[in-house]
Amino acid sequence: MDINTLLRQLADEYKPYSGLSPKEFLRAGDLAVAGSVIFSEPDPAEWSMCDGVPHGRWPVYVGVSESGHVTLAALLLAEPEVIAEAEFEDAYEDHQPLSEDIGLLWDETAMHSLRFGGPRSADFPDLDAFVKHAEAALAAAPVPWVEIPANPETGSNVLAFPVCADSANCWAGRDADGKLVCVLCVSD
Repeated sequence: MDINTLLRQLADEYKPYSGLSPKEFLRAGDLAVAGSVIFSEPDPAEWSMCDGVPHGRWPVYVGVSESGHVTLAALLLAEPEVIAEAEFEDAYEDHQPLSEDIGLLWDETAMHSLRFGGPRSADFPDLDAFVKHAEAALAAAPVPWVEIPANPETGSNVLAFPVCADSANCWAGRDADGKLVCVLCVSD
């Protein structure tokens, strides 16, 4: 099974409430993971995390709507054939707040660095500087995402996307042995 077929099946099954279905699927880069994964707005009042993602760099594919907004982000931890057979469960058990402009896929290490004063790139003395940089980078990017290093020393990074929703759902795909094989974030 190829990636596009898998992503189309997932998008059809886990449709966003907004009705903005992905028109195309693109590789957005790799997310460095050293903790739980979060898909949120830059400064959420509350957030939920998808636990159990193995440490490492994992490929991320996005579904892009006709309007150019990202409506789906998939962190792939296994081959498409394995993910296609997985059972998906609600990883958040609630809606995750998003802003109506920008969504971030990051792990808790990057989030804590940028929001709570942890080790971070000298380019971002605070979260506001990071958000301004992300917005400017998205406006100039030829694709609907940007990858931004949060801490060059640790390799921590953030993937930023234009979104058109105020919340998101996250689904954890597990194989027959219960091993996490995919994290699927869908904007509402």
